[in-house]
Amino acid sequence: MTSQKTSHVSSFPPLDPNFNVTVSSVLNSLPIGIMLLNSTGIIVNCNQEAATLMGLTQQKLIGFELAKFWPKTGPDILEAMHKGNHALGLVPNELTNCYVMVKSISGDISGSTITLFDQNLWKPNEINDQSIDPLTPYYKQIFECSSDGLAVVDHKERVLLMNDTLASQLGVSREELLGTRASGLVENKFSTDSISKEVLSNGKKITRLIKHLKTGKQVLLVGSPIFDKKGEVRLVSINERDLTELLELQSSLQHQKVIINHYRDELAEIQLVELTAKEMVARSPTMVRCLDTASKLARHNSPQILITGESGTGKGLLAKFIHSNSRNAEEPFIHVNCAALPEQLLEAELFGYEKHSSTGSHESKAGIFEVAGKGTIFLDEIGEMPPPLQTKLLTFLDTRSFRRISGHRILSSEVTLIASTNQNLRTLIEKKLFRSDLYFRLSVFTLNVPPLRDRKEDILELAHRELTKLNSLHNDKKELDPRAIELLTHYPFPGNVRELINTLQQAYLLADKPQLGEFLAHILDPPKSSPLENIDADFYKSHHLQEYMAKIERQTLLKALSVSRNTRDMATLLGISQAGVCRKLKKFGLPLPKNHINKENSDNQDSIFLPG
Repeated sequence: MTSQKTSHVSSFPPLDPNFNVTVSSVLNSLPIGIMLLNSTGIIVNCNQEAATLMGLTQQKLIGFELAKFWPKTGPDILEAMHKGNHALGLVPNELTNCYVMVKSISGDISGSTITLFDQNLWKPNEINDQSIDPLTPYYKQIFECSSDGLAVVDHKERVLLMNDTLASQLGVSREELLGTRASGLVENKFSTDSISKEVLSNGKKITRLIKHLKTGKQVLLVGSPIFDKKGEVRLVSINERDLTELLELQSSLQHQKVIINHYRDELAEIQLVELTAKEMVARSPTMVRCLDTASKLARHNSPQILITGESGTGKGLLAKFIHSNSRNAEEPFIHVNCAALPEQLLEAELFGYEKHSSTGSHESKAGIFEVAGKGTIFLDEIGEMPPPLQTKLLTFLDTRSFRRISGHRILSSEVTLIASTNQNLRTLIEKKLFRSDLYFRLSVFTLNVPPLRDRKEDILELAHRELTKLNSLHNDKKELDPRAIELLTHYPFPGNVRELINTLQQAYLLADKPQLGEFLAHILDPPKSSPLENIDADFYKSHHLQEYMAKIERQTLLKALSVSRNTRDMATLLGISQAGVCRKLKKFGLPLPKNHINKENSDNQDSIFLPG
């Protein structure tokens, strides 16, 4: 029989007689607060942790009733102690940082122990319903259902939490990223930037627009630091908002704006072409720039514009163009010639007058500034306006208000004012004939219409257009031959467009051939020296002074016709009477100037409503 070997378990070694341990030292070594209560609720002992959690010292606790410190919670603890019940997870009303557990002492001694747990270090197994945060069960759902991408990164840049929205924006699964370093997103080319490292080092909130390379999404990335009790950054909260659709919408809107501006410019160009087809010609670069600037001023409804240029360049047509392309094109366009009326009559026409015995007016009349509404007033030859009236016009431009002559009511007007002149207003200012302040008020926006000699590209276009009108009017088919083209393109036209049109009309009516070159030569290329020094073949054949002088007289009349608007201008130019001009034109079978006013209308020849 085999003997079985047994092993003896040694008993616990005896206590070291030198190892003296007191109850207080044991209690003070514990990481939790302990208080001992007798049956009457008096604190008979406590450790330092309990005193610290209650914000007192041990000396101020031992020997006093618990109800003194916990007047609200103390009675509940005493009741639980007397009934022998355990209370776990209580949160005293007097403390906001502790859980409390109460347990009766078994044995002969009647009393209880109260254990205090710091909420930051301990999590009791059971929690009283009063201490539960009502949102605690829903934090995860709130985190997950956010439409923004959310994540939490620790102080080592490790991704601790991430919702599905952020993973979807990155185009990867959460499992691939949880526990990895946030900077790896850039290293692995998932994203163009990661700001967690900057937030950890700077301790400041950072906002940045970045792009996720795998999905192509553009997101607004916000990193916010989370600090511990020592003020050090322990975590980084990441929030990403997908801006892809918003940025695409913004880009689309900008694109639409570019398209709208493009079509607007095209529409303006079409309007310029339509205007060209009707009245004006703009083939030359200088004239194109002039009309382009005029179009912009018209679209912005500039309150006042000054148009400068030589006589006959088409300043009146340009003023009509500005009005017809403005927002107030349906309002009136009124043309006033400042040189056609004396001062008092011009002032009355512009500003109106009230019935008054001192002025001899028996009735009231509204002026042009009043009846024009939101339309356009074109003050032609503004340099001829008398100085006193210039002062009143300046006041109107400054205040947009005026009074009728002899009136007391202050009236206002939203009219657009376009002024024009063929004079040098600065020279008139030096001569004290024009107010400098009015000039600077009018010349905020200035348009200079170039003379015809500076827009050679427009000459033939203007000539063909006028010839087309004449052929349609007279049912004929006359044309410009090479000689006519050569003459037109090399002639300086000091009278500008008006001279060109008058010249073509004269040649058209006098020509008995389809080609106009020969007749234009008589008008545009007369003898440069004295007629007596260059006696032509006709003189040698006839030897009649009267016949030769008649020829010279006719050529002189033709030349005066080409640069004059009416017979009055011709009379001034030739130094004879207006009636004499009419007789001589009739004698040689020449037409009247285009703007000639018939004798029966001579009483109205100073009307302010003159053609442009």
